[in-house]
Amino acid sequence: MLATTHLIASILLIQLVSLDKNDAFVALLFGVFIDVDHFFGLKDYVSANGASGLFHLEGLMHPEGQWKSLLHSPMAAIVVGQASVASRLAVPVLFWGTHLLMDYVQESFLGVFSITEMMLCALILSVLVWMRYCGFVRDCPEGSFVDYLGFEVEFLRRTVGRPSGRRPHRVRAVPRE
Repeated sequence: MLATTHLIASILLIQLVSLDKNDAFVALLFGVFIDVDHFFGLKDYVSANGASGLFHLEGLMHPEGQWKSLLHSPMAAIVVGQASVASRLAVPVLFWGTHLLMDYVQESFLGVFSITEMMLCALILSVLVWMRYCGFVRDCPEGSFVDYLGFEVEFLRRTVGRPSGRRPHRVRAVPRE
């Protein structure tokens, strides 16, 4: 699957199981960022297909043409299982398994970089937006869709826009007279 599809599906799963920020980070690490292993397989891919193979899009998009490391094989269950036991969470196994399942569905049924995969990504995104909008309406019944969009922009600004080590500016309370 495309990284965007993995990201959206992982965010949806994070919402479904209501993970906090720390667990969400672990979830994204095992659900999305394990695709960094493709860069580790780059050497093997170039030795098998030559450097010019990197510029052949059709070959890269073919399932056998993609380079994958140990993290995309069942053998990685040993590493991921130990990470789950060490953190006392099922989050690494759940999100890693979801990632592998999505890759399997893509290679077996959807096709790499296909219109069907794009439609699946759009469907997952729609479900995510619908879930978040329903939660917004439940918490703020008088809010409009425009208010919801503002809420999401503010959420992203608070979540992504501020370095983690820096605390937000707090207004001091004015003493009562």
